[in-house]
Amino acid sequence: MEKFQNRKYVVLIITIIIVLIVVNLIPGFNNNLGNFIFKITSPINGFFIKIGNVFSGFFTTLFSIRGLAIENNDLRIQNMKLETEISSLKEIKRRDEALLQAKESLKDLVEIKQVGIVIWKDIQENQDWILINKGKDHGLEKDMAVVSKEGSLVGKIFEVSKDFSKVMLLTNKESVIATLLENGRNEGLIKKEKQGGLFMDFIPRSEKLEIGERIITSGMDNVYPKGILIGKIESIDFSQNQLFQRIVVFPVVDFNKLEEVFIVK
Repeated sequence: MEKFQNRKYVVLIITIIIVLIVVNLIPGFNNNLGNFIFKITSPINGFFIKIGNVFSGFFTTLFSIRGLAIENNDLRIQNMKLETEISSLKEIKRRDEALLQAKESLKDLVEIKQVGIVIWKDIQENQDWILINKGKDHGLEKDMAVVSKEGSLVGKIFEVSKDFSKVMLLTNKESVIATLLENGRNEGLIKKEKQGGLFMDFIPRSEKLEIGERIITSGMDNVYPKGILIGKIESIDFSQNQLFQRIVVFPVVDFNKLEEVFIVK
């Protein structure tokens, strides 16, 4: 029964197709009959045309959205590249300015051998040191002095590898620096106290000192060039059980903010 119905539908479709061909091929065919046939078949044609238009519009919109997404992604990538280039240029400019500032601060005191970028810090407890991105391949050696962009003392190199160096900060418990009072010209040594601060020792009790007086390197230890600023007198201890004045030193370098350092000869 089902096969019979399917055959009926096939015959009907073939008949409609033949009629349409006849209408189009036979000249002078009755216009009214033609109109009647077209009236019957036009809703079917219109239905399929509408479906085609819907699908065509859907795929056109879909491809347009995909194209816009690709274009938007490309623009984002280009914007990221430009932002990175701008940041890099700003950083290069800042480092160049820091180098000029260091040269101006040090003037004729020392020669800047190399510029090092700080890539690691360990400034906890008494093991104060930093790691920089320059080493033997850049001409660095053990015991070279290291300064900040302001020309103030940071410390000295105490370990050197091929491409990296460790810098012992002046706040390290192992650090001992020969120093000089800038005004009074008294010599002493700066070391780290057990409590954590810096102090200058071996200044006679008879010497009159002022709070805020600058302390510089004396050059007597053959490690640090003479005249580099270390810090200032923060306070003075006149305890009776001491032969010398105990000078508490405030370092001028903010080690937490160190980004680049300058190795000097």
